[in-house]
Amino acid sequence: MRKILFACSFFMFAFYSSGQNNIEISVQQDVRLFLVGDQKGNSPLTVNFLSKIEIPVYNLKKNYLSTYLSVEYADLVVKNYKRYAIGAGYIVKSIYKRIGAGAYADFGKIYRQKEGFFSFSFSGELNYYINDRLKFIVTQQITYRKDLKVLYNSKNGYVISGFVGLKFSL
Repeated sequence: MRKILFACSFFMFAFYSSGQNNIEISVQQDVRLFLVGDQKGNSPLTVNFLSKIEIPVYNLKKNYLSTYLSVEYADLVVKNYKRYAIGAGYIVKSIYKRIGAGAYADFGKIYRQKEGFFSFSFSGELNYYINDRLKFIVTQQITYRKDLKVLYNSKNGYVISGFVGLKFSL
């Protein structure tokens, strides 16, 4: 975990010092796990955080392309869930007044205790500009979860999650 945090810090510092002034950091919580839990023994108020460090790489007039690192952690009843990923996104700054949107794709690795599984995900985001540096965001994500097939003999390897959180611009 220390290696990942060091890499994220270095990645953020390198791009920040190279003149980028709109690096964004987001922190989000899975709404379903927080409010109602699931049918697998996880009660309401279960922690499932998703955090991203997003860096614009190509700006257009009303939109831009970005790259990001993400970390997801869930404090589940059986085997905590950790996922680290790198991805890219297409972001529209404004679709209507203060509302923006984004489409993302990433590739990463899921860790369930000592076992690791490669995964990928696709997500869509709606954001509302509170001010120049802060956005309220809602994200819908579909993730391929090989860990469910291998560890729990699940027939479906895809999981859909909904997150709500904040995005800060540095």
